[in-house]
Amino acid sequence: MNYLAYNREERDLCAHLFRLLLEDQPHWGPLRHFIGKDIGGTPRIYCEVALIRDAYYERKERKDHKEDAHDFLSNLCDLIASQELGNGETYTKFTKLPDAIRDSKQTHPKQIKYKLDELGLLTSRADRNVYGALQGMFNAKPDLAICTSKKLLIYEAKYTCGFDDAQLQRTRNIGNVWAKLLYKDLGFDEQPEVEVYKLGMEYFQPDVSWENIYRIANEYWGMDDYSTMVLSKVIGKGVLC
Repeated sequence: MNYLAYNREERDLCAHLFRLLLEDQPHWGPLRHFIGKDIGGTPRIYCEVALIRDAYYERKERKDHKEDAHDFLSNLCDLIASQELGNGETYTKFTKLPDAIRDSKQTHPKQIKYKLDELGLLTSRADRNVYGALQGMFNAKPDLAICTSKKLLIYEAKYTCGFDDAQLQRTRNIGNVWAKLLYKDLGFDEQPEVEVYKLGMEYFQPDVSWENIYRIANEYWGMDDYSTMVLSKVIGKGVLC
């Protein structure tokens, strides 16, 4: 059997979706169909978005940047704490961590939780939650992000399985970090409104279905197009996991 027919990786479908959303510029017909609303202005589309990781390295490597990697991590950890902790609950701020852990040459941000634990310093629930979430944000790469004139739309894609509430909440938290700390990096003049959507098979009741994406592709490209042929495998699929 042809591998196209049984490839279970949603990133493969997302690659063809990314191509589809860039079609028909400057009218952006497929994109308008996909999001179901006016886009306003010139949209920016990103896939496999590791914005927090990449912003950290950009600030670490550019000596002339107004906000260096240390300041960025400090602000990031404070924002994560506001998401993860209850009222009155405090954590050990990044600026109070041991020098070797704050030194970007010795410790990558996603290693902080591990190294604190190794040193016997990860004793509070608050620190575990904040630095655990920090690790998760550096590892996470939301599948698709679309920036319109006023909104940041983030899509979590699944193909063979349904959606995980914890992952969706992490994506919302990541989106709020992008909107508050990195909105200028995404081309916004002010903090955008964040919306998170589920992209998956109709069976799992997503916000956007792969079946509908196939129909959009067929409308614009026809069945002889390679991407349309790849997307056609979603038609008639049931639960695969």
